[in-house]
Amino acid sequence: MILSDFTSVNRFNSIFPKLILRSLGITAFLLSAGSEALMGQDLELIKKIDVVGAQKMTKENLLFRIGLKEGDDIRNIDFSAILEKLWSLGAYDDIKIKFKDEDDGKVLIIEVVERPIVKEVDYRGGTQVGLSNIKDKIKEKKLDIDPDTIYNPDSARKIKSEIVDLAAEKGYNDPVIDVQLEPMGAGICRLVFDIKEGGKARIYKIKLLGNKVFTDAQTKGFFGKMKKTREHWMFSWLTSHDLLVDKNLEEDIQNLKNAYLQLGYKDVFVGQPIKEIQDYTTPRQKTKNVKRIEQLKSPKLDLRTTLTFQILEGEKYYEGKLAFDGNDKVPGLRGARGEEVFRRKIAEARRDNKNWVAKFLNIRPKTSDLPSNVNHPMDFYALNKGVDEIEKMYRNASYAEARVMTKYETREENGVNKVDATFTVREGEKYSIRRIEFQGNDTTLDKVLRRAIYPLSEGDPFSVEMLQNCLLGLNQLGFFEVKPPNFPDIKPVDDKPQVDIVIKGEEAGVNEILFNGGYGSVFGFSLGASLSTKNLGGGGETLGLSINGGNYQRSFSVSFSEPYVMDKPFSFGVTLFDNASEYSAELVGSDYARKQYTRGVGLSTGTRLATFMSSDKWGNWTNYSQVGIGYSLRLMRMEGGQNYYFRTLGSQLTSTVNLNLVYNTVNHPFKPTDGFKFGIGFEYGGWQFGTDKPFHRTIVDSSYFKSYAERHIFALNASYGYLANMSSEELPIWDNFTPGGEMSIRGYRYGYVGTQKLDNLGNPVVVGGNKQFLANAEYHFKIADQFRVLLFYDMGNAWGSGHKVFSEALRRSAGLEFRFFLPISPAPMRLIWARKLNPYDFDREGRTDFQFSMGTTF
Repeated sequence: MILSDFTSVNRFNSIFPKLILRSLGITAFLLSAGSEALMGQDLELIKKIDVVGAQKMTKENLLFRIGLKEGDDIRNIDFSAILEKLWSLGAYDDIKIKFKDEDDGKVLIIEVVERPIVKEVDYRGGTQVGLSNIKDKIKEKKLDIDPDTIYNPDSARKIKSEIVDLAAEKGYNDPVIDVQLEPMGAGICRLVFDIKEGGKARIYKIKLLGNKVFTDAQTKGFFGKMKKTREHWMFSWLTSHDLLVDKNLEEDIQNLKNAYLQLGYKDVFVGQPIKEIQDYTTPRQKTKNVKRIEQLKSPKLDLRTTLTFQILEGEKYYEGKLAFDGNDKVPGLRGARGEEVFRRKIAEARRDNKNWVAKFLNIRPKTSDLPSNVNHPMDFYALNKGVDEIEKMYRNASYAEARVMTKYETREENGVNKVDATFTVREGEKYSIRRIEFQGNDTTLDKVLRRAIYPLSEGDPFSVEMLQNCLLGLNQLGFFEVKPPNFPDIKPVDDKPQVDIVIKGEEAGVNEILFNGGYGSVFGFSLGASLSTKNLGGGGETLGLSINGGNYQRSFSVSFSEPYVMDKPFSFGVTLFDNASEYSAELVGSDYARKQYTRGVGLSTGTRLATFMSSDKWGNWTNYSQVGIGYSLRLMRMEGGQNYYFRTLGSQLTSTVNLNLVYNTVNHPFKPTDGFKFGIGFEYGGWQFGTDKPFHRTIVDSSYFKSYAERHIFALNASYGYLANMSSEELPIWDNFTPGGEMSIRGYRYGYVGTQKLDNLGNPVVVGGNKQFLANAEYHFKIADQFRVLLFYDMGNAWGSGHKVFSEALRRSAGLEFRFFLPISPAPMRLIWARKLNPYDFDREGRTDFQFSMGTTF
């Protein structure tokens, strides 16, 4: 009996490629099969197949998957394909195929070494980078390894690579990540990532060789061209710009090149820096590091780096003539008209590089070529930016493959080196959308998502800008998010000017039972629970039930909303509510103490403005504008305290119709980073609707958010409101605007801002007003996705009847705020310290105030 190796495959991390192993396996088979088998003289049947080492999969299941059975002719089997199928199962570390001869046939033996099942994943060390940062990064990249899954070395390698990259971003240049499998039982293991970041290398010296145009100070100084790579100094801990980070180096090399390009040096070369790293770790620290390593901690090292940059500046060139050709197809961009558009884009880029004031004021630049006797450096950086803008215009006009080729010709004129640039447009074909698909919507119906990306649909011209705008509509749904790294896949169709778009997203929890708590300066602590279905049946409907209670407030509400009634672009909503609020003397002062009771019903309907006004004609802003109409019926009464203005009032019926128009591109309701919102609302409660004391109210507000470098967010808000009394009697106090508090002017208590009147005891009391103006400015520093620090400046006031707007100064405040995002509520928890800048003379509260709340100011 002869036992022969048919083929053998080493461990998964063998240094030999699989292709070579397969070739060796086929060769071994051909040699062992013998010349008689090669000549096909006799059948060589598999009498029996034995599977050794497979415990998680039955022999029958395994053979079915690889397509083998007893009785097959060995000569007709492609064993390289069999090996490929076995490897594709992802369940084995080692695979061997053998056979032995017996009198009546062959016995085929498949030996496998199974990979263990990962019961849990453990990250050890990594305290310098932060385990939460590591886990968040892995989750963001969708590399999580679920418990009770077969160990996959490729998945572990990807996680290790992400940890290395994250450590490099933090300045750790030589991290060591060991991947280990700790046995937990038969065929079960713990996957361990043992992380040792090593030390941070800090830049102590930057040397520049060959720089003549820019001095060392202009290049590496505080206001130099290199923004993120700086020499170490006493305050480096604030910015960490002294850390040796390859990503920052690459960015600053490009920044330096761009500075030269702006001055006409088109051939500038900035080489990769030579790095000299020296270890200045003290003997005492080295001794401590031995103990740190024993405790599975990263050692602390003092690594100091010298960077040497070699710069070849080349010749300086001046502006010559610009020429354009190839722009023949697209209306508005063809011929002389298109050339003027292209020249303007390039001229605007030049203007923006040279003068930020002109950029801010949007001063129209000159677009014509310079006279021969006028010499300006050729701004090659502006030319490149102009080309990008021209290509962007073509892509937005559905010419997805349009490219602009630039050709430079140098010449000498009046002893000056000049460059003429010729831009050749290769427009290509106009592309349309063949198919739009969604991935990740396990619950949400496709039609709901297609409504959110309206007006984009199959058959439309393809526009990158339109696609980006439509993604905002998806994210505003609140239950299906498209965010990095899930950018849409745009796949050109073979041999056709069409594209297929695959939009990948994640569904948020649609069925929620939330127990929540809150605190406000007016109503103190409250606890509550809410049951909501944000995406009922996957159709986008919302059904909610909410109960909240506390020492000073209770509320109950039931609501339902349908975003598309009968699949038409009109929403409908209904709300029933019953609320009771006590303005306690302990929290608002005895002058303002009272109790208010409200119950009622609200109805609303609305649609996008694009339903009536085509975005093709009126612009894309109609897609982000909602117009709505509503009706509200409220029964209110107040039980007052000792103050005349907050005395007990009988039940008052308020029946109003509301009209509103809102334009909104803000990307998140509670964590905004970019966008603009403008709204105008009109509420009419005339005698025609049965209101006891008729009135009408108008409110106009706007908000703007802009982020810089991801972490820095600037926010502005302004609001104006006007209330008109249509009754011969005075309106109830609760109808007045009453600014103050964490939702309007921080530092002032709720209702403590507005027109003052003397009460029945002759004491001044703030009663708000029928006119209101508010303004807020904020700077957010995003420490993490769940934590922000804010600096704010608030101002506002309310003026009563007979008082003109701004007849009294705006009440102002400034301060510091911390916002935490907790699992119990989508709204942030807020810790606010504020200082009143110009309080009232009779204000009995201090100039500084601390407030705790949940929600946002605007």
